[in-house]
Parts: sequence; C-alpha cells; structure tokens
Amino acid sequence: MSKYLSILRINWVHALEYRGNALIGLFAILSGLFIEYQIWSLIFDTNNQSPISMSGTSEAFSFDRLIVFIFLSIIVGQLKSSWMTSSQMILEIRQGLINKYLIRPISYFWYNFMMFIGVNSLYYIVYMLLILMFILLYPNMIFLTFSSIIGFVVCLTLSIYLSYCIYFIMACFAFWFGEVRSIVTAYNLGMLMISGQYIPIRLFPENILSIIQWTPIPFLVDLPVSIATGIIVGYEWIDLFLYGVLWCLILTILSFLIYRIGIKDYEAFGQ
Repeated sequence: MSKYLSILRINWVHALEYRGNALIGLFAILSGLFIEYQIWSLIFDTNNQSPISMSGTSEAFSFDRLIVFIFLSIIVGQLKSSWMTSSQMILEIRQGLINKYLIRPISYFWYNFMMFIGVNSLYYIVYMLLILMFILLYPNMIFLTFSSIIGFVVCLTLSIYLSYCIYFIMACFAFWFGEVRSIVTAYNLGMLMISGQYIPIRLFPENILSIIQWTPIPFLVDLPVSIATGIIVGYEWIDLFLYGVLWCLILTILSFLIYRIGIKDYEAFGQ
C-alpha cells in the first residue's frame, strides 16, 4: 500500500508544478456554464418560463434548478475524466514504455489509478471551492440534508472510479489497435451528450432513459448531481449506489482480464 501512496504523493507534487492547468479547467467550466446559461435562457423564454418536466417522475426543472444541476454536472464531468491518464497509458503501450512496469512489483491498474488521483487532486480542491460558492448563491437548492452530502461524496467517488475503469479498458485496446485516441475522443463526445453533463438525462424520452439506466452511464454524472440537488432525497441513493458498486466489480474484473490478455499478446510479439 505504501508504494501506491508514494505514487499518489509524487503526482500530487507534479500537479502543483502545473497548477495553471487547474485555472484553465476552471475557465473551461465557467465558459461551458455561460454557454449553457444562454441556451437554456432562450429555451425558457420561448416556453414562457414554464418548468420542464422530468422523465419518470412528477418533478420538473425550474430555470434556477436546471442551471444548478447543469453546473454541478459539468464539475462532476470534469472530476471523473481520466483521458489524460488513458492517453499516457496508450503512449506507453504503443512505444513499448510499459516494459518498465512489467518488472516492478506493482499493479499497472492501481499504479495508473493512483497517478490519476494524484494528478487530479488539485482540480478536486479548486472545483470543491467552486461548489461552495454555488452553495452560497443557491442555498436552498444544493445539499439540502446531511444525507445528501454523504450521498454526493460517496457517489462521486463511485463515479470517479467507474470512469477510470472505462478509460483503462479503452487504453488497453492499444495492445491490438494502432490508433485508440480516436475511440477515447468518440467516447468523450458521446458522454457529453448522454451522461447528463450538458443535457440532464432526465429530460430524455422515457424509452431512452430506461435503456440508459441499465448501463453504468447514470452513475457517472446524474446520480451524484441528483443527490446534491434533492431530486433523489433521503437515503434513496443507497440502493442505486449498491447497483453502482456491482458495476465497479464488473468493470474492475473486465479491466484486469483485458489487460492480462493484452500483456500476453504484447509479450508474445516480443515488444
């Protein structure tokens, strides 16, 4: 365990050296929120400021509630993203740099996970401060109860881990394919649309929403944000969290399995 904590600490120091990236990320969030604000302002103006109904529930989004939801969705979307780690993995596999990990007594999966957490640790601090700012601006719309705070933190952790597993699996495709970054890019663009990061999935038609709910997608953005904004109340999130844990187990096993198969093919070709 100490060796993984050392990896975490080293990458935390590395993140501090490039703290300007956190400011760029903050600018990206605020820019995205500004664009979303303008788009939804136009939609609500056209709809005479009438609330927009959510699929599968009797609740509806008012303008302020929707803006808060989208703001938190953008932040969670940024926190869970591990495309930088996956890009590094793809580069190491394609250029043979992964050889150095094969002779070390560490798991490549957990090594990259700790590196991912360490690199993003500064973002976590900056974005949490941004959330605190929104709590002051919208005190009646975020974290209404103690259970919602606990649920948000727990399910955000779930989201980050699930996202990492998905990126790890995509990076392992580099064992067989020459260009994997296009797959990662396509995934990122797709998740912007269907994970709830820019359009809440609760605005999708019920038939599409029912399909999405059978996948890990709702756990990436929608679940923690729905808890924080009071759409999921009390401890209703626990059953959903347990279902998300099941997906964590499935994707973890799949990650190790695909990596092991990839390494065998990698060593067979003598790279």
